[in-house]
Amino acid sequence: MALHIENGELPGNEISRTFLGRDHGGVPISFFIQASPTGHGPGPHTHPYAEIFVLHEGSGSFLAGDETIEATGGSVVVVPAGEVHGFTGSSAGPLRMTCIHTNDEMITEWVERG
Repeated sequence: MALHIENGELPGNEISRTFLGRDHGGVPISFFIQASPTGHGPGPHTHPYAEIFVLHEGSGSFLAGDETIEATGGSVVVVPAGEVHGFTGSSAGPLRMTCIHTNDEMITEWVERG
């Protein structure tokens, strides 16, 4: 049976909504629907699986390992499993994107950077 889930039914708030595949029939992916304001985003972290960022609108600065990537709506950023990464919205309006985790749950390890 197909599932139809309205954005507002997903846990979270106006900045971030979360879909966990394990909670929806064991779907093998999870994702955030993100609207990050300028200057906001998660600090450095890793996952034991790849993360794919599909940018819909706005722009952001992505940390991926030792690299900084400036990306805009229409772009896709792929971060390999285990690579330290994070992002910050950098446009006048929110950075709207879908952050896909290639796993049925989100596993995050926060990283101190010095």
